[in-house]
Amino acid sequence: MKKLIISLIVFIGCSSLYTFAQQKPLPKGFPSECPTNLPKLTNEVNVSPQRMRSDSLIETRKKYLPLTKESVGKIIEILESAIAADTTNDRAYYTLSDIYGSAPRFAGMQKKMGSEKSLEYFFKAFSLNPHSVTGLRGIAEGKIALQNDYTCAREILERILKVDTKNAWIRFEYAILLAAQNNFTEAYKVREKALADADSVTRRSILYNSTRMRFMAHDYDWVINYSDSLIARNPGGAVLHFYKGLALAELGKFDKALEESKIATPSLQGDAGGVGHLARAYVQAGDIENGKKALQELLDRFGRGEHVVKYQIAGVYEALGDFDNTFMWLNRVVEDGDGIHGWLLWLNHDPRWQRIRSDERFKELTNKAGL
Repeated sequence: MKKLIISLIVFIGCSSLYTFAQQKPLPKGFPSECPTNLPKLTNEVNVSPQRMRSDSLIETRKKYLPLTKESVGKIIEILESAIAADTTNDRAYYTLSDIYGSAPRFAGMQKKMGSEKSLEYFFKAFSLNPHSVTGLRGIAEGKIALQNDYTCAREILERILKVDTKNAWIRFEYAILLAAQNNFTEAYKVREKALADADSVTRRSILYNSTRMRFMAHDYDWVINYSDSLIARNPGGAVLHFYKGLALAELGKFDKALEESKIATPSLQGDAGGVGHLARAYVQAGDIENGKKALQELLDRFGRGEHVVKYQIAGVYEALGDFDNTFMWLNRVVEDGDGIHGWLLWLNHDPRWQRIRSDERFKELTNKAGL
């Protein structure tokens, strides 16, 4: 279930714009100003043999979910065939952009290669259809990741929802932006509306990803009780143990937090974000040796150019009391850029930074991040 939900999130939203630094020139094709494009929903179906073949291949990729090192390669092969069948099919390019954006995390692809290929295919798709919901949603993501323009991103999502009124995932992302901008009460209402409109797959994704905004609202008991209720229905849901561990740690229950973290990430070969969370949990529970061992695993991955979650690495250094390295890694997050489902937009809410919030470097960091 955990892998399925993560994979669905990757395919629902365009993750390709997460990784490009704000200091770099904007990628070719990316609008420097907030676009005025209106989303267009159409019931028209391209029934040409080329399009039908291409669309059929795109659907075939679903057989290879959840994402693994082997399945990512197969899906890329299928989508390249879909593009060869119809070079005008923007959906094929958008989907290929997503899979390349996910490949560093799920398949060990070099981060630089995945980012560059992801952007290449995204902007090819956007040039073919700049009015698609997927394309405009991707531009909203990029406005945050590349330009810290939260206002534009919010406007784009609002524009999409005026046309695509039942788009539950976009509505949930809108709730995330509201909460990150300190409007938690309204965000919870919007989330409920998203759940009401969601199909079963999207509903599961929203349910499993709702814990972050509650954690950032410091509603730790809610996070623990909510996680327990979902775990009871789906034992082993890693993301739920992840957030339950975060909440327990903020309540000072470090041993129990470590137990949850081990369930979420039972191996140092696991997902990079989970390994970072586990490293911090070890340190907070007093097991410095294992905490540093997990941290070193992430530093080794980073040295090899593999996917890591720099925000979580910063959290490990914060737990160790090494604030110089904490700020170094947080600044790297800002330099890379982060999107709607990233961590950076929560910087002012995240309780893990309580000890460094009065530091002048933290104020500089939030200014740099547009927060």
